[in-house]
Order: sequence, then structure tokens, then C-alpha cells
Amino acid sequence: MKFRAVLFDAAETLFTTRGSVGEIYASIASRHGSRAEPEAIQAAFARHFAGSGPLSVQDQKQWWKDVVHRVFTDVGMVENFDEFFDRLYDKFRDSQGWMLFPETFQVLEQLRGLNLKLGIISNFDTRVYSVLDSLGIQSFFDAVITSSEAGYSKPDSRIFNVAVEKLGVPAPSILMVGDNPNDDVEPALKAGLDAVLVDRRDRYIARTKLRRISSLREVLTEVTP
Repeated sequence: MKFRAVLFDAAETLFTTRGSVGEIYASIASRHGSRAEPEAIQAAFARHFAGSGPLSVQDQKQWWKDVVHRVFTDVGMVENFDEFFDRLYDKFRDSQGWMLFPETFQVLEQLRGLNLKLGIISNFDTRVYSVLDSLGIQSFFDAVITSSEAGYSKPDSRIFNVAVEKLGVPAPSILMVGDNPNDDVEPALKAGLDAVLVDRRDRYIARTKLRRISSLREVLTEVTP
């Protein structure tokens, strides 16, 4: 078998938010006097979060607080920001804010059946463990690498090096699976891994040099001879 391990991005690859980030933020913000539209919040979040992540466990909550503050500086500040942020932060702690993609559990189960090591690499923080547990998939993974624990965030190649070390197999024997060409696929390839882009909505048709799949089910085809 060509691969000995599969490394997944977390959010929007294995699981997704229950509604868009903009919709969730707007729903909670509306209780704090905000009239910002979900689309405007979503756009601001994309600007301030792209290519970054918390770089220490101690500061991870403050890092997110700064991101959210910048978002609402752009779209209009909420009342009682600290209280609002605490509610928002807890929303993304477990399955109340996240849900699996329909195929995720079965694909992980089948990959495990092939005796492949499985890992996660994410610009998330230590809440990812409670998310994985509440979604019922934590036991599938041999290694979970978050930017807040590694001290590096994607697309920095050093976080991929940490993942390779934790999985304990050579980089070329690892298939990286992620939904972002800039943070997941291209930096993984530069770090010596193989990689495929999960493009469920054909957003990246123009990225013809990247291997694209439309569902995690296609990962099974990638790893079997």
C-alpha cells in the first residue's frame, strides 16, 4: 500500500458548523444589540482568520477573542463584548456548534480497517478534543496536532513536520486531506507529504495542478492500490 497514514484537516473537512460561521455569530450577536448581517460577519471572519491560528494553549482563548473583536470592529461592535464572546467561544466547544459530514464516520472506520494511522492537523485549539469526543470520532486518531499546542499554524511547514514526527511514518507515506488549497494542500506538498483537496462545491476548479475530490469517500480510492 502506498500510504501508511492519512492526515486530515478538521473543520470543514471532517466536520462543519451547524450553519455558517456568520449565521452562528449573528444569532448570538443579535442578543447583544448587533444588527450585522451574517454575510458581512462571514466575510470579516474570513479576512481575519485566513492562514492563522492560536500559537499557545495559554493564549488560545485570547487569540480567538482578538479575532472576534476585529470582526465586530469591522461590522459594528456588540454590547457587552466579553459576555458575548464567552457565549460564542463555548458554542464551538462541542457538537452544539459542529456536526459531522454524512460520510465521515464510515470513512474513518474503513480507513482504520486498512490498518492506516490517522491524524488531525488543525489551526484550532484544545477545544478540538471535546469536539471530536462529542462527535464520536476521537478514538479513530493516533495523533492530533493543533496550532495552539504545536506553536505553529498552517501553512507553516513546521506544523506539518510536527505531524510527521507524531505519526511516526515518513512524509511521502502520508496523505494529507483538507479543504483549503493554501493552508492544507500546497504546504503539505511542500513539506513532502502527498495531498488531496476536498472540494465539495467545486470552488477550486481552476486549481488544475491539485488533485481534487468531492467527498471523503474518495479518500478510500486514493489509499488503496
